[in-house]
Amino acid sequence: MISILHVDNNSFYRRIMKNASLEQAFRYISVSSPKEAFEILANDRIDLIITALEFSDEKGENFIKCLNESKYKSIPVIVLTSNDGIESKKKMFELGVIDYILKSNNIDNLFMNINRFKIKDSIDKKLKNIKIAVLDDNKLELEIIQKIFQINDITNVDYYSNPDDLLNSANEYSIYLVDFILPNISGERVILELRKKYKYSLILTMSSIDNYKVVSNILSSGVDDYITKPFNENVFMARLKANIRTFLLLDELKQKNLELKRLIKIDELTELYNYKYLYESLEEEIKIAARGDKELSIVMFDIDNFKSINDNYSLEAGDKILIEISNKLKEQFKETGILGRYAGKQFLAILPDTNLKSAYILAEQVRENIENMRVRGIASDITLSAGVVEFNKENVLELIKKADKLLNAAKENGKNKVEYEE
Repeated sequence: MISILHVDNNSFYRRIMKNASLEQAFRYISVSSPKEAFEILANDRIDLIITALEFSDEKGENFIKCLNESKYKSIPVIVLTSNDGIESKKKMFELGVIDYILKSNNIDNLFMNINRFKIKDSIDKKLKNIKIAVLDDNKLELEIIQKIFQINDITNVDYYSNPDDLLNSANEYSIYLVDFILPNISGERVILELRKKYKYSLILTMSSIDNYKVVSNILSSGVDDYITKPFNENVFMARLKANIRTFLLLDELKQKNLELKRLIKIDELTELYNYKYLYESLEEEIKIAARGDKELSIVMFDIDNFKSINDNYSLEAGDKILIEISNKLKEQFKETGILGRYAGKQFLAILPDTNLKSAYILAEQVRENIENMRVRGIASDITLSAGVVEFNKENVLELIKKADKLLNAAKENGKNKVEYEE
């Protein structure tokens, strides 16, 4: 929760701000003077200061100057005032306030700005957990960057002065800060090597060169941004955070794409692979087996008497059994093969590098485990039947058809059985 300190001798605005802060779920503290503000700052954690400029005993401008010279200078400041003068605005922004808002404006405008700060605060927190690598052969420059990070409480950083040490490191970083002028190897070469290995990492280069042709060439080499030396702490962190925002959005998109790819091939109820993925996987395994003369077997499972369980209990009970059996199958096949829900109450296990005898033994173990399984609230016996077949130059449909035929034979022979091709 963001903690706001509001400094204003006008009780009317303090009351408005308090009510609005509660609605927005901010922690709100108010005082009537800069002196009281420093007392709060000394004893409490404050994330944002909102201050007026009109006080009876001193000017708000002096308060902001005192903040800038104190250990609280990193706390963002928003000015909330009735002074609409251009010179006042200019002076406040020169002093480093992040926004200047008129009291005559709708209070919602203020909270729109605070919510933007809330996003910024979230970025600050994420930045502290991101792994960062810094490469600079100049020890003094490394110390300056280290000091900037320490001031901003960023500690998950590794520092390199030798390019080979970074390029040969087994560590992968989310952010790389690379000096462009390096001994024995160009910064551009380091950037190209890093980009080749780490497609999604954020790479920023640093240099004192300000020639637009050189900078343009650097930016086209695959870096995400260019930071000019000598470093200004505020500009350095602002550039870093601006790029972090994009990095986090891209990372979120990447994670969503990975999840989408996962969902495309996963059955929603059982969280096993679905029919489409099983079919495509079996096609691929058949090609591998045929090309390398390798062993391949499949097992088709089917839940016995499943319709009567649904009829006697409920569809929800049927779903519960499907989930319980799926979990048992996952345990059995977690080290071997590809397992999925083939259709309805049927499951298919694809077993590469497995002959008929071994596949039959696995299927029997599964059958016995399910036979001994009990599901709370269901008195009916739960059993599986299975058909096992070994690949012998068949295509996908022919192989599945054989397994299904053996499965039907197991059903006809009394159920709770495993049939295999002699």
